[in-house]
Amino acid sequence: MNELTKQLNLDVVEQLALESRAEVFSDIPAELLAAPVGRDLRRMFPKQAVWRHQAMSLESLISGQNTVVATGTASGKSLVFQTYSLHLLKRDPSARVLVFYPLKALASDQFARWRKLSVECGLSEDAVARIDGEVLPAERDEALAKANIVLMTPDVCQAWLMRNVGSGMVRRFLSHLSLLVLDEAHVYESVFGSNVAFLLRRLINAKKHIARGVSGNPGVQIVAATATIADPAEHLERLTGQPFKAIEDSVSGAPHHRRVLVHVAGADYGAAGEAALTDLLRGVLALPQRKRFIAFIDSRQGTERVVRSLESEHVLPYRSGYEADDRAKIERALRDGSLHGVVSTSALELGIDIPDMEIGVNLGVPDTRKAFRQRIGRVGRATEGMFLLIAGQNAFRQFGQTFEDYLNDSVEPSYLYTGNRFIQFANARCLWDEMEVMKQDRAPLLSSTSWPEGFEAILSHARPGSARPREFDFIAQLGSDNPHLNYPLRQIGEANFEIKLGRNDQSRRVGNIAANQALREAYPGANYLHLGQSYKVHQWVASSFERSIRVDYSKSHVPTKAILRKTVNMALDHLSVIDSRIRRNEKGLIAEANLQVNESVEGYRIGSTTFLYRDLRAENPNMSRKQRDIRTTGAVIMIDEPWFAGSTLNGAANRDAFGRALVGVLARERSISPQDIDYAATNIALMTDNGPKRVSNCIVIYDAVYGGIRLTEDLFDRFDDYLEQILKAAELAGGDAIVSTDLATVLLSWSQHLEDGDAFETELLSSPDGWYQVYRPGSIVSTYHNGQLVARELVSPKLLDVLGDGNKTLFYSYKLGGKQAVIPHDQVHVAGEEWSYVLWNPETNEYRELELEVADENAEQGQARWIRVYRPGTGIEVSWYDKKVAREIIEPRVVRGRMGSDDTIEYAYIENGGYGYIPHANVQPTGPDWSLVLWNPDTNEFRELDS
Repeated sequence: MNELTKQLNLDVVEQLALESRAEVFSDIPAELLAAPVGRDLRRMFPKQAVWRHQAMSLESLISGQNTVVATGTASGKSLVFQTYSLHLLKRDPSARVLVFYPLKALASDQFARWRKLSVECGLSEDAVARIDGEVLPAERDEALAKANIVLMTPDVCQAWLMRNVGSGMVRRFLSHLSLLVLDEAHVYESVFGSNVAFLLRRLINAKKHIARGVSGNPGVQIVAATATIADPAEHLERLTGQPFKAIEDSVSGAPHHRRVLVHVAGADYGAAGEAALTDLLRGVLALPQRKRFIAFIDSRQGTERVVRSLESEHVLPYRSGYEADDRAKIERALRDGSLHGVVSTSALELGIDIPDMEIGVNLGVPDTRKAFRQRIGRVGRATEGMFLLIAGQNAFRQFGQTFEDYLNDSVEPSYLYTGNRFIQFANARCLWDEMEVMKQDRAPLLSSTSWPEGFEAILSHARPGSARPREFDFIAQLGSDNPHLNYPLRQIGEANFEIKLGRNDQSRRVGNIAANQALREAYPGANYLHLGQSYKVHQWVASSFERSIRVDYSKSHVPTKAILRKTVNMALDHLSVIDSRIRRNEKGLIAEANLQVNESVEGYRIGSTTFLYRDLRAENPNMSRKQRDIRTTGAVIMIDEPWFAGSTLNGAANRDAFGRALVGVLARERSISPQDIDYAATNIALMTDNGPKRVSNCIVIYDAVYGGIRLTEDLFDRFDDYLEQILKAAELAGGDAIVSTDLATVLLSWSQHLEDGDAFETELLSSPDGWYQVYRPGSIVSTYHNGQLVARELVSPKLLDVLGDGNKTLFYSYKLGGKQAVIPHDQVHVAGEEWSYVLWNPETNEYRELELEVADENAEQGQARWIRVYRPGTGIEVSWYDKKVAREIIEPRVVRGRMGSDDTIEYAYIENGGYGYIPHANVQPTGPDWSLVLWNPDTNEFRELDS
């Protein structure tokens, strides 16, 4: 392996080794050898012995306990539940086994193994069946009727089995269900795991109800297999509501080959990271001796771009969103060896079992140690393996760790959000449908199953025809009259789109994508990569009958980048602060609060040219902004200090760096998926009695999950601990730290003076600059009229003293017939895509656009000397006497702060033969031909954001 490192010419930062381990055997339990399956076991294991942890697991199952096998990768966990399944079937041929695999690829890979083993043990091929989304309904019924062992993803159980729980075929299957197998159970966490937790309870409830009164009908025993996780028994108990015994890695008898882990210095994000990964893989492909590889990159479009750059027919991408035939083609090529390598997202993290994979590569540090260990486990199964991790020199130190610390630390706990009211509501809607077709009463349902806290109250709200709080309106509408199909397990509250090729009713489906991903990848005008083919996105269709994104073939792929806008609305009153969780000092506060977050795509960039939808839409109505609006929870940190507040460069940069560091540390500490947490340091509005005012002394760390799951709760509880970890990271990483040592020190000092307090009236807070965040004039919104929501077009915002007490409140005028009416800001309801926010100054009646950001733009991370500025040549509007005139930016310059204040940026432009200057915060670009670049004020160099 050292020679391989030299051949690839790697810049090695640190190299570690997982040494080989010898195997340890134990006797197969005597009860199994004496049972009908004993004859098969003697044939399969002539020495009548298996690895120690396998024997212990089988003993636990024979004793009737729910058992979780929590040992390392390639330790033979499958043998445990396969052997026990065959034992049950040989003893009782009417028994049924349901096996859950979290990914179709894994179920497909294991299906052949199950069948082979079953046939060898005297069962027919039909005794094992696989049901997934591509199996026709008629074939599913036949499989349930004939098969003793059914392999299934939880997704198809949700969308089909539980939706048909009243049918005779499903009822018969469930009545004989004896064993439930949960493979790769560590995957069941976060949003997906939380929904699976409810699905399992609903499944067990249905089994109990169908089998009630049938003498001798046993309950469902559960066996789970998982990678090494913290407290596996506790996780499975929270996942299923049932008690468990854990067989952990400390007693594992499985051997493993030596694996070398190498931290390779290199860019680990964006275009530079993809180039680094591409170069390394080219080196692997060029090795004189063929070595198969699997590479991981946590970007769906990134997998496509890397494979496209390799230009090798022997390397394919793999990610979610592919059709079944496409996935099967890649999986076959992996198994038969025709593929040299694959570039994948986490979709292959659990992995098809490919013994001859010798090299693994990961771009960047995986978000969790669980994921890292799973990815390591993809290589070195049949021989010695190497796993290369491409990351910056101080990738681990910036989070207060070393590579060795990261490898050896205990894996993170697995978090479930079963208390989330929106996840509960979606599952309650499904449960009501199931209860109806099974003719089940509510009382025994609640008493016979261990439901998470708060579920009983939500169940009442979700009952069809019952009154419900307005906050559930959107998610109820998503579920409509078919909740099992409309509430996918992996994204409750998130709309899903089909990707269709063609512009008419005969269009062909090529894939699928969730709304939050579509905003960043498949927005109108985007060039979208799918299985190496480039497509041009020309239309979104969102109606009661169809949610699709229409694409056409693109002859050549020109990369596009989404221009995103993110806004946060919040309040800090008694209703908005959660459980009075607020701490304050004279210079700020930290609070846990309810929030409203809006994400929108405002246009896209091709190279340095910007295309904004507000300009494109006039000629093509399909080129319109798209957005998603989520109500959530988060931690609000407000610091009224010059080094943090305001729109100066230092204040804005410090807020952004602090937000980014907190998200990184929190995600790693609490094993939070990067898709589930985010932050905002700009475009934040504080709700006051007068209306929403912009604040620029604040950051918000929030759950990017509809409804909020209080992922940031620990940030509030252990705020000082997180700051100390950020300080440690700054000291270790030096100049590469996300937050500088000086900033981390002053933040920790500021936090020492925080004290518990109460939420306070919002009018006590002042807006730093007097700008309000309002709905843009011309926005199409909804207002209530005679109890019904009706569409209105807003004309303009205005502050009105309604009560005559001198306290002005934000209202909007709107068109009503040939006249105008007014409505308070808090009575405006938004839906659809025809609305957006804008900044408004009531003193001058000026409007200003909110800040934009380029999707996935991380170029300036760790490059403090580079400043993002408007490109020279950008057209702008400036005030000239009493009117606005067009000017062009000549160059940026730094204005040094006085009396300890921060430096600022302003721009020079030609004015009457001389120069005029305008501050960065006041720039209003005009037309589509403006963009941002990176500028080094010390050398006056300019650099593209991509570089």
